[in-house]
Amino acid sequence: MVLVDIGLMLGGLVLLFAGAALSIYAVAFLGFLIGAGGGYVLAPQLLGAFGAEGLVGLAVAVVVGGLLGAGLSYVALSFATAIPAFVVGAFIGLEVGIELLGEGWLRYVGMIVGGIVGSVLGFTFTKFALIFITAFVGAALASGSVTLANIQAVRDELAIEAILFEPFGTTPVAGVELPLFAALFVLGILSQIGLFKLGWVAKLATVLPGVSGVLRSDDDDDSA
Repeated sequence: MVLVDIGLMLGGLVLLFAGAALSIYAVAFLGFLIGAGGGYVLAPQLLGAFGAEGLVGLAVAVVVGGLLGAGLSYVALSFATAIPAFVVGAFIGLEVGIELLGEGWLRYVGMIVGGIVGSVLGFTFTKFALIFITAFVGAALASGSVTLANIQAVRDELAIEAILFEPFGTTPVAGVELPLFAALFVLGILSQIGLFKLGWVAKLATVLPGVSGVLRSDDDDDSA
């Protein structure tokens, strides 16, 4: 579990500070995380139905779910940012829904509305949506706001609320209480905007093929 959390933290740092700059690679990684998480949560039900329970079956479900998520993100490239944008929008919508509508079923209305709004914004404003999404997910993972324990709780309780966290909640760092997620989120957005402004994304595109794939339409619009 510790190694998984360290891996999530390191992956979160990459997404946080360079997510949008990595373009399709970041989208594929987000797709892998969503697919692997879905496979992990649904594995007990799916494997039980086929009589294939156990650690090996769980690992297979996680890997297959992750590969499917990454593959679908790559194949559906024009809609790639809409998928993680829906997930992030649904997360924020559920947070807001609980605050405004309480713990009843109406909170899921906020989740669905948030997901739809997020996916529309993700499809329409690709570059800025990808910066927001990767900074948000990266900050959540890098700050430890979302860990394997949270995903296990979602699986065990079959309740998405187990993965929610307080965006402005404080975390002890060197004896000082800091709003770690919020601080990392802001730093991530500023860092990624800086990479575009300083031209590092164009340089990265000459090294990593496909880096500009998701952002090409936005770049065309900006140059028009």
